[in-house]
Formats: sequence, C-alpha cells, structure tokens
Amino acid sequence: MPLQYINEMLGLPELQLHKIVSMDTQDIHLEASPIAYKQPCPICNSEQDVKRDGRNKPRKIRHLSVFGRKSYLHIPSLRLACTRCRIRFVWTYGFVGPKQRYSRAFRAQTVEQALGSTSAHSARMQDAPASTVQRMHQDALPIESERLVEQAWREAKDSKVLVLGIDDFAIKKGHTYNTGIHNLPGETMLDLLAGRKLEDLRAYARQHPDFLALNPKAVAMDLAQAYHTWISECFPCAIRIADRFHVHGYVIESVQEVRKSVQQTLSPRAKAILKSHHRLLNPPVDSLPEKNKAQLEILLAFSPLLCSVWEWKEAFSQWYDCSSNVCIARLGFTRWLKQGEKIDYNAVRSALKTMRNWQDEIVNYHRCRWTNATVEGRHNRIKAYQRRHYFTRNRACYKAGILIECNRPVYRVEKFNR
Repeated sequence: MPLQYINEMLGLPELQLHKIVSMDTQDIHLEASPIAYKQPCPICNSEQDVKRDGRNKPRKIRHLSVFGRKSYLHIPSLRLACTRCRIRFVWTYGFVGPKQRYSRAFRAQTVEQALGSTSAHSARMQDAPASTVQRMHQDALPIESERLVEQAWREAKDSKVLVLGIDDFAIKKGHTYNTGIHNLPGETMLDLLAGRKLEDLRAYARQHPDFLALNPKAVAMDLAQAYHTWISECFPCAIRIADRFHVHGYVIESVQEVRKSVQQTLSPRAKAILKSHHRLLNPPVDSLPEKNKAQLEILLAFSPLLCSVWEWKEAFSQWYDCSSNVCIARLGFTRWLKQGEKIDYNAVRSALKTMRNWQDEIVNYHRCRWTNATVEGRHNRIKAYQRRHYFTRNRACYKAGILIECNRPVYRVEKFNR
C-alpha cells in the first residue's frame, strides 16, 4: 500500500511518511517528518524570524493500531530559534503532547475503552502497560466529568419544565449511603453527595448555590422524611411527589406478609406451590401471560384473605393508571383506603397508616406524572461500576467516575485530547 494512503488512514495531516522502518506480526514502525519547514514562535507568533537550529534524538510515539499491529511513529525532535525574541524552542506536534510517548488519538481510544469497562481491560485490548492506562484514565476522569456535568447543569437551568429526582444508593448497605440528584426529563445525573441524613443535605445546599438557583416544577422521591423536609426548605413552591414505585412497594410488601402467614396454614404440597410462585402476586394481572394467569388463580384459591389483599393491591395499580385528574384521584384514593380498612390484618393496617400520612404526596403524582424509574435503572449502572472498580477509595475519582457512567449515554462522548 502506498505511504500516502497509510498516512490518511492514520489521520495525521501534519506528517509526511517517508518509509516503513520495520514490520513484523505484532509491530509496525514508520518514519515520518512534519510537512511544514518552520513553526511560529510561541512568544511573538512570527514565522519569518524562525530558523531551524538542529535536532535532538528522534521521538518514538505509539499510535493507533494498523492492520492489527501496534504502530510506532519515529519523528524528529527539531530545535528551532527565533532571532527576534532570541529564544529557542522545540517543534510542537499537534497529534501528541510534549514529552509524551502516546499520541492523543491512542490516549482517547484507550480512555474510551477504560471508561466503559476497566483500565486493566483496556490495557489488555491495547497491549499496553496497565499502569500507563491507569494513569491515562485518572487524567481523563476529572476533565470528562467536568464537561458532562457542566452540560447537564446548563440543561437543567435552561429547562422550562424541570423535574428533579432524589434518591439514595448504598456504598455499604446499612452503613454508608450516597444521594443522587437527577434531572428526570433530561435523563441526567446532576450531582452526587455523601450521606442521606438531613444535616448532610442541608450542608450540600449551603455549599452549592447553583442547586438553590434551580427552579423545579416538581421533585420525585421516596417517603424518607429527610428528603421531603429538605426539598420543602429549598424549593417551597415545588410539587413533592412520592415516587410511585416506592409507594407501591409498601402495598406489595403487605401482600407478601399475608402470603407468608397463609402459607403456614396450608398442606405441604399447597405450601410448596404458593412459595415457588409467590412472585406472581406482585405485578399487575394484565401484564402476566395466560399461563401465569391460570397459575395465579390457583394461588388465590388457597385463601380468601390472600385473594382480598391481592384485589386491594390491584385496585391500587388501577387507581394510579386510571385517575384522570387530581380531584378524581383524591376520591379514588379515599375509596381505596376504605377497601383496605375491611381487611383485618396488621400488615395492611400498617400500610394504610403510611398511606394516610403521605396522602398529599402520593396524590401529587397526578399533578405531575413523573417517577424515579430511570433513577433506579441508573443505580444498577452505579452498582456495576462499583463492582468493576472495587469501590474506589479516592472520593474525587469515585464521584467523577459515577457521573461519567450515568451521563455518557445521554451526551456524545468527545475524545480526550491532551
């Protein structure tokens, strides 16, 4: 293949390839030199007063692979002198940074692979030292994170209808947690703060005036009192929505509590059937295939109590889906509460007490129909990231990595050039 086509394939318009120095099954070494004869002075920006002043030892630069082989460019390290400024400087190449042995394109490709997996995986893919790839990855994290977060915040501030999602996820379950702030319409994660207690949330608001400058129409969150108190202090005009799937979890938990108690009264065979198919009680009946619907009828026939609790759960799902406005939703919610009061069981009474306490926030879903479903999906990405990186100890790198992981699917990833 002619060298000019190899040069076009490598994407190096500033260089001119001269020859192939060597080539084997793994490596290919190419000799090249800059097309231009002189460069402008970095001080006075004059090119007429610049002259060549010799050359140092040639540089060996690792570039993108060619035909499955690692490519190395041998380029001259030219010394230049400016007669006007009386300074000397070295030729600056655009495709590689000063004192670096890897081209910008190679670094961008390596970092892109590391962001999607791990540095060790990227090192194996590129056949490069793991420590080198790790260093590239650490250099890219703050830059890429800052770019994505800046874009996410700008979109949130410019949004005409901003709906925030607030939810926590565990670093170590039962011990330490993080709280994420999400832009639900934009499908982005705005920020990550340590802790989930009220004092942690208030401290974040004091330290981040940009957060208080937002103007959300609504905020979706679970039934944690700390979140509702914090949002009512920060955004008193915002609609506070009790997240549908968190609320529905209380009802499903009541159904399963009844199932466990009924299960103990059945024969061994019926007990085994109810236990092995207990998950059929959770989803709406309309979402089940015909085979599972038939199996569900068998489960409900085991106990009238279980059947009445399941019907109460189904009525709650229908209330969410079929209430056309807030007034109808309030009437329907009152009827649903009365339906639950007819069920004499402690778990149901406990769930009803919770529903009454949070009635306004639950009904607010019908003012602004947003849930934290996308946030829960994003938590799965975060958990996968934590497993891949073994819970990174450096808090700054940990936060930057999570923000990149959550926002990269939304925004186009720009190549890391440095």
